[in-house]
Amino acid sequence: MEINTLLQKFEEEKITSIDLKFVDLNGELRKVTISKDIFNEKIVEKGVGFDGSSVTGFRKVSAGDLVLIPDLESFYIEPFSETKVASFFCFIKEADTREQFPDDPRYLAKKVSKVLIKSKVADEILFAPEFEFYIFSKAEYDIKDNYSFFFVDTEEGYWNSGEIEEGAYLPIEQGKGYHKALPLDRYFDLREEIVSMMRTLDIQFKYHHHEVGSPSQHEIEVPLTEMFKSAENSVLIKYIVKNVARKYNLLATFMPKPLPSDSGSGLHCHIQLKKNGRNVLYNKRNYGNLSEVALNFIGGILHHGRSLCAFTNPSVNSFKRLVPGFEAPTKLFFSIGNRSAAIRIPKYANSEDDLRFEFRTPDGTCNPFFAFPAIVMAGFDGIKKKINPTKMGYGPFNMNVFDLKEKERNKIKSIPESFEEALNCLESDNKYLVEDGVFSEHLVDAYITTKRREIESFKKSIDPLEFRLYFNC
Repeated sequence: MEINTLLQKFEEEKITSIDLKFVDLNGELRKVTISKDIFNEKIVEKGVGFDGSSVTGFRKVSAGDLVLIPDLESFYIEPFSETKVASFFCFIKEADTREQFPDDPRYLAKKVSKVLIKSKVADEILFAPEFEFYIFSKAEYDIKDNYSFFFVDTEEGYWNSGEIEEGAYLPIEQGKGYHKALPLDRYFDLREEIVSMMRTLDIQFKYHHHEVGSPSQHEIEVPLTEMFKSAENSVLIKYIVKNVARKYNLLATFMPKPLPSDSGSGLHCHIQLKKNGRNVLYNKRNYGNLSEVALNFIGGILHHGRSLCAFTNPSVNSFKRLVPGFEAPTKLFFSIGNRSAAIRIPKYANSEDDLRFEFRTPDGTCNPFFAFPAIVMAGFDGIKKKINPTKMGYGPFNMNVFDLKEKERNKIKSIPESFEEALNCLESDNKYLVEDGVFSEHLVDAYITTKRREIESFKKSIDPLEFRLYFNC
């Protein structure tokens, strides 16, 4: 969009201020707000400065200066401000030279397009994440030297079944929340407002529903969208969900495992590759109608699955969701319709137009501008090296692999058991990421260093469960 067109739009919409937004290493949305009166060609060319050393993992204090350059194509009107505020996602550049800051997450995701062109296998890669989250009416937590706790509550909580206040609670039986209807689905209208707000930002949805977690777990699924735009939309959808919840004095969390005995929340990613508008994953003569390209791409993801987890499941809490024996996948294999598989080929999407596969491991703590490109780079490494998932022992397995004898089950490669192990895997397996300069070695090193500091804080904390088990030793 041209600058003059934008300035005219600002006048028509009576814009007062402008948000310049960017995404940090963890995928958190950040911003600085400037006056509409100073937005001009100079701002678009030179940007607005900020302290990169105050953003986790970006820069040291001695060299912290960076600038935000607005991406004019990302313009939208902020839906949650009482005043009229224009909003732009920004690229992050060096303060002195205005060269691109190489560790800018949005810039990294943009570079994937060069890999597509070079591959000649596909010219478009599409993602469709499934957004799972919990809604709570209360969330309290604290850690001190002499105590620690968390407390959450929701009207749908089965633990409130004994309450007798008139109409105050309408709980759902534990583990029985899937596709519940009114009146048990207390937050249907909230989800309707969320998807309505998504439409105002030109983000479509396929469906929304109550999820399995009875204490108010929900899901919103979106159509297949070009990878970079899908990553951008993912950041915005989380932003919308949290802000709409706040409007109702509620709290939304994409935390993978907020409740120990209830379903975890994932970010299952449906993926499709196209060339000249045709689905290159499709070949009706093969298992699951999968082409050789599809099998190699899947093979690459499964082969690098252990290191991929460092970007797709980047939290200690992620691995509280990923436990053996449940739908959350811990074994690296592919299958048709098998929800215990890391990669599932949906049975209902078997035509040439619809065929896709679903990578079920990721969760909402990931930075989509890192996680989505990492998945793509693993897949293209599989294509380049012609990794055959069946020959490598990655399936297909159509049974519940947890019904197998332990000796047979142990032959199937597993994801890491902890975030620390995932970072160790990334440290030893990252060449596929730095191929073609998509990820830089510096970024991988900085990411590992930053996340290991996060893990150290867990090693120093005391879990209340330890008191229950060991206090009277």
